[in-house]
Amino acid sequence: MRGMRNLVLGAAALFAAALLLLPGHSSGAERSRYFRQLQDSLALRDSIAQVPRDSAAQAAYDDSLRLAHLYDSLDHFFWGELDTTTLPRLDSIYRAYEDSIARRLPDSSDIKKLKRRLRRQERDSIKAEIPRVMETFVFPDSLYYRRILVWTSDKKFNEPTLGGLDTTANANFSEYPMYRKDVGASYLGTVGSATQYYNWFKREEVEDAPMFTPYIGDSFTDETIPQYNTKTPYTELGYWGTPFVNRKKEESNLKLLSTQNITPAFNFTLAYHRLGSHGMLNREDTDHRTTIIVGNYLGKRYFANFGTIRQRVEHNENGGVQDIFWIRDTSVESKSIDVNLAQAANTYKRRSWFIHQTLAVSLNFLRKDRDSLALGEGTMAHVGHSGEFTTYNKMYTDAIEASATAARNFYRNQFYLNETASADELAVRNFENRFFIKLQPFAPDALLAKINAGFGYQILSTYAFKPSDYLTGRRFDTQHNLYVYGGASGQLKKYIAWDADATYYFAGYRMFDFDINGKVRLSVYPFDGGIHLTGKIHTGLKTPHPFEQHIYLNHHKWDNDFGKVSKSTLEAELSIPKWRLDASFGYALMANMLYYDTTAVIRQQSAPVNIMTATLHKDFTLWRLHFDNRALFQLSSAPDVLPLPKVALNLRWYFDLDVVKEVLNAQIGVNAIAHTRWFEPAYSPDLGQFYLQTREKYGNIPYLDIFANLQWKRASIYIKYTNAFMASWDRPQYFSAYHYIKPQTGIKFGILWPFYAW
Repeated sequence: MRGMRNLVLGAAALFAAALLLLPGHSSGAERSRYFRQLQDSLALRDSIAQVPRDSAAQAAYDDSLRLAHLYDSLDHFFWGELDTTTLPRLDSIYRAYEDSIARRLPDSSDIKKLKRRLRRQERDSIKAEIPRVMETFVFPDSLYYRRILVWTSDKKFNEPTLGGLDTTANANFSEYPMYRKDVGASYLGTVGSATQYYNWFKREEVEDAPMFTPYIGDSFTDETIPQYNTKTPYTELGYWGTPFVNRKKEESNLKLLSTQNITPAFNFTLAYHRLGSHGMLNREDTDHRTTIIVGNYLGKRYFANFGTIRQRVEHNENGGVQDIFWIRDTSVESKSIDVNLAQAANTYKRRSWFIHQTLAVSLNFLRKDRDSLALGEGTMAHVGHSGEFTTYNKMYTDAIEASATAARNFYRNQFYLNETASADELAVRNFENRFFIKLQPFAPDALLAKINAGFGYQILSTYAFKPSDYLTGRRFDTQHNLYVYGGASGQLKKYIAWDADATYYFAGYRMFDFDINGKVRLSVYPFDGGIHLTGKIHTGLKTPHPFEQHIYLNHHKWDNDFGKVSKSTLEAELSIPKWRLDASFGYALMANMLYYDTTAVIRQQSAPVNIMTATLHKDFTLWRLHFDNRALFQLSSAPDVLPLPKVALNLRWYFDLDVVKEVLNAQIGVNAIAHTRWFEPAYSPDLGQFYLQTREKYGNIPYLDIFANLQWKRASIYIKYTNAFMASWDRPQYFSAYHYIKPQTGIKFGILWPFYAW
């Protein structure tokens, strides 16, 4: 019966098309318009035939039905008068006008163009307004009609974590990624340079290549890269910088993003991020670029995330100012201040190719109601694979003449290979594969939803110069690591969700290492948005990286036999969206902790180290006055090896007004960043690591920006006057790290413009 119905619809469409070609309806524009309407109406029936299976999707379904008004009218016209007895008459009418259609069209090329246009419209939901509804076991059917989905996926079990897409002025206020993730950070004075977050629990680590740890926060990995599924193409164009200042100090940041679904299941994304600045001082130019080409497939039985990420950082290293007197006690031009290194530079490169994939197999063979089960429901097995090949490379070069006293003192006159020049390379190749199975005994939302198990094999090759290389040449050292891992997860409706996983290395360089994680979330809903309390626990044992055990550079060398590092953490998070409140507490216990001492040499702390952290994010509103506040409080039991700022604040207070209602909104206010006095870390360019210093404490002076933040329809625009009160302090100490200064006064401009159709 369905086939007969489609046949009749097709014939009716051709009949209507013939009528359009009769005298009085010969306009090419009109013919194209009615052809599009008919094509849209016929295609809509198949695309919205699947009614959502739960009430949560009803709103999205009703929205899709709104697009079907044209179909409804045509459907009534065709089927209100048509039955099987009408078919012969309709067929004869079609045949009678068949020759007339061919004669009245201008030429055959126009017919081909029209067909190509119809095919494009059928694929493109912007032009044809055809709902492109995905069907997948990965997400609940209540999300099938959402116009855009954003998620990240872990590489252990290819488990997606839904995220959000926020293009408002509030979300794009800062051009520095670190201020979006934390209240503040130590960095080298320029955007895109080496960074270390204030919040110890937010510090990211690259276990396979520690020299990349200070730069990974400004880029993405295969587990942090956003993946998209969108009903219409989505594009973002962004610029943040200082276009009105002297070119020698110019800052320029770009963001380009384009994502589009080729089919409802297959998405393709291109992105480019550039962070760069010439800096306030000499020789601190930074050019940090990330290029992303990724895709994903959300099928009924197959789910995959794949792509490539390329990160490149070029940074001229100056080692900071020679004497902070010229910053603290004078007002000289910053470019005229002497720096420690005059001819030093670092180049970082990371190339990553990855794929996370899962195949779902239904095991509902004996269930009588198996035909009525939704995708992913019932007893399922998910068989998967995660693969990654990543290369890391760091090249440090310098030229230090015998008369360059400041530069030689900076490295404490340590020259192990060459007295006047350095060319130190560190390289890592990581090839890793995981194979896993996830069993779903009952349902994806059951109290015991999944039981997971997997096996992994890593080939990690490292290169750092060794004296034996004079005889053997450049040679990588290769280690093989084999491990097993498993986990389980579940939920009780919307009130309880939990998951746990563990990893154990049973062979290779990391033999006997382990990692155990647990997480539980409790939610209650006394009002909209609810109250959510999340608890996390972690314990692990890790073998130090080969670079932490042995290294031979021109300015640093060591040969260690460190024991395994033990780390245990306990975290609690409270979120009340209605009150715009987020709070957290964290406690950590470290044994055999590694750190870089005041000479930038790696050491191991034998005594246990305790860290306690508390954060609070609370936004207040009083009429049109907004007070967005983020606070951090931290304690370290061993500040001599792990110094932390006790208190750090990031406050944004502004007046909000509608300049043009529903067109232009403005926020005018001040953003203050401050922390208590502490020993901010120093930085060693040849190692690419922050290290301890006990000479100068910085802090207790706020860094203030005056801003106007605008939301003009879709575009987010801001204008800032940075470090506005620098001249108001007698002894300004705007240091971002030891002997590195923060940007001085200037005008910054930023815009993020998303393009989409919905």
